[in-house]
Amino acid sequence: MFRKGETWNESELYRDPLTLRQVRRVTSQGLYNQTPTYHTNVGFTADGEFLIFGSARGGKSAIFRCHVPTGDITSLIDPVDGMGSYSALHKGNGVTVGNGMGITGQMCIAPRSRWAVFLAGRALRAVHIETLEERMLIPDIGPEWVAGMPSIDPEEQYVIVPVMSAHPEILAGRRPTRPYMEHFATGEGMELRLLQVPLAGGTVTTVYREEGIGSAHCPHCPADPDLLLLDRDFPPRYWAGSDGVTNRIWTLRLSTGELTELPPQDQARFQVHSAWTWDGQHVIYHGRSAEGGYYIGVVDRDGRTVHEYGFHRAEHYGHVSAMAGRPAIILDGNLSSDLLLWLYYDSGQPRVEIIARHGTDWGALPGQFPHPHPLSDPTGRWISFNAAHRGRSDVFIVAV
Repeated sequence: MFRKGETWNESELYRDPLTLRQVRRVTSQGLYNQTPTYHTNVGFTADGEFLIFGSARGGKSAIFRCHVPTGDITSLIDPVDGMGSYSALHKGNGVTVGNGMGITGQMCIAPRSRWAVFLAGRALRAVHIETLEERMLIPDIGPEWVAGMPSIDPEEQYVIVPVMSAHPEILAGRRPTRPYMEHFATGEGMELRLLQVPLAGGTVTTVYREEGIGSAHCPHCPADPDLLLLDRDFPPRYWAGSDGVTNRIWTLRLSTGELTELPPQDQARFQVHSAWTWDGQHVIYHGRSAEGGYYIGVVDRDGRTVHEYGFHRAEHYGHVSAMAGRPAIILDGNLSSDLLLWLYYDSGQPRVEIIARHGTDWGALPGQFPHPHPLSDPTGRWISFNAAHRGRSDVFIVAV
């Protein structure tokens, strides 16, 4: 069993068969290995030398760092009981892996100060990836809440984690008579709160609350610590389709509570995923089109469309994430089920370039473990991704 501070290497190098780029398979052991999700600047240190990820091994789980040039892995904490859960709640079916008490990909990094923040069960914790100093930021968010993805502001002073109402029957220790979304289908009893705590530790405050909606994502703008990108998921379908009318993604100015809508041009106003561009001036997004297939676009902070492209024969699920140093969106799906692609948005006509093959088996594990969730490092030298096969998932890094 691994211990805090222990370092080893289980990686292998290979050439991508399509582009001949060098790819490192960082992990080859454990049930799952999972980087942070598709948000911008959440996984790598500022110099691109280290990447954080979660892993479950031997019935326990922990947060790890990878030294990108060599593939050396270091356990940043002592393993915790449980293998975590990465719920398919986002797809509406409530399927989970593990027991919910361990660590998965609900984590992010302060790229300059090198503090990693992560959820372990109901606790929000932090660890310095070099000194291994640990901090307890929120000992218990409370059983009445389901936590989403934490975010650190660009000044690396505060952490925000979104929470939404837990299923009351599960909270009472009873077997639920109705699935989560069905229980909250009218919006009654559902509430979103954004909890903020200093990265150095201190008082937890609620900086935003809204009844009748849910959200698991509120990433900070890379250029403005007062501005968040907020999913607003309305009943009856919440993150599986909202109310079918209201636009999903908005900016939230924390100091005033002002919400600004970021609508697509497509009539289907439910963007499946969204992320900041690296300069913090724009938001990238995609969604299922009212005309079939998907639309993929870029919008500015005031809600004005920069470019939006319709791919009406693209039917595969996927994600978008921002590429550092290029006017390009990283795709792991939509246009291909097994390739990482750059979609350039610097002209009215989209251009597509193959990065590498991720080749994940999207059905190898329930929940989001098989999702590639590609991440660019801040220097634009590396892209990380996850891939699953035969009932387990691993972390990979491609040199670009």
